[in-house]
Amino acid sequence: MPTDLRLDPASVTVSGLSSGGFFAHQFHIAFSQTVAGAGILAGGPYGCVEVIKNPFWPFWKLDRTSAAVVACTHYFGDRYWGLRPNPPRAEDVRKLIEAAHQDGEIDDPAHVADDRVWLFRGELDAVVPAAVAGSLADLYRLLGVDAGALDIEPGNPPRPANHGIPVKSFAADSRFERVDCAEHAPPFVIECGFDAAERLLRHLYPDGFVQDPVDPHDAGSLLAFDQAEFFQPSPSAGLSGAGYIYIPDVCRSEECRLHVAFHGCRQNADARGDERVHDDFVRDAGYNRWAAANRIVVLYPQATEAPGNPRGCWDFWGYSGDRWRTRNGVQMQAVRSMVERLLEQQGQRQSSPEPSPSTFTR
Repeated sequence: MPTDLRLDPASVTVSGLSSGGFFAHQFHIAFSQTVAGAGILAGGPYGCVEVIKNPFWPFWKLDRTSAAVVACTHYFGDRYWGLRPNPPRAEDVRKLIEAAHQDGEIDDPAHVADDRVWLFRGELDAVVPAAVAGSLADLYRLLGVDAGALDIEPGNPPRPANHGIPVKSFAADSRFERVDCAEHAPPFVIECGFDAAERLLRHLYPDGFVQDPVDPHDAGSLLAFDQAEFFQPSPSAGLSGAGYIYIPDVCRSEECRLHVAFHGCRQNADARGDERVHDDFVRDAGYNRWAAANRIVVLYPQATEAPGNPRGCWDFWGYSGDRWRTRNGVQMQAVRSMVERLLEQQGQRQSSPEPSPSTFTR
């Protein structure tokens, strides 16, 4: 981790695609006292897998793995042994959030009400159902996010999007052919005529947003760091030994903002096999060029393959342990610790000998 950055502790935001979108929202809810906003691409509501009813026995919940792949997403279709489960209801999710707060597992959800939220789901997306994305929007409304702060992005209507992160153009080198907006294929960075990263960052940081991107290589650096020091290694953790961070050069002398971007399934940099994406997400999903122009440090934590998680997804269904959606979940706490480490440096720079908890909240 770099030790010489100047970061505004009130500026922490998150975003993510697919499993990263579910996880970014989950992180926003669990650490709402720290996170000031979220951009979610093809994601769903907090604890989605725990509010899906079994279509055969409506008084019982569907098991989490089945709920993850046939209800919260349609990775394996939309039916459970022939019957279609109902999508999550925002009211049920809000009750789950309230119960988690009462149990001391997450921050007070009242902190969400004054946040900024940007949501997107491609019209052609067959992985995350429209009803699931809709329940996420409904949940944010129930939590008090008003219409001005909640932006449901239409994308580029003449070019409907599939499941991926839209970019204006994919100009960098890649082992994959360029993927059109209407396609669903690795590296899941799709050419749609606009940068989703620009639109979500513009919404999350509206004050003085610079209109034109800059070359991220000329204006900053993408660095790897030792991610393993932020969690206890275990087969189920689902976290890579290396993470990445993009740092505009100016952030070593001027105050910057901190954004955390979560990749989707099969977009982890250490993936293996013919469909390995390598660094296409951390380099080419569009974040870095807009971050360089707007004094934004981008943290790219990395999930990886684990038992019950063969595609390197972020944990939104519980493969990493029973506390997966709480502040004490292994992945949740690891990313929280990375954010704390970066913000702690700012607290020390402001001459506080030992950072107090308020250093990391807004």
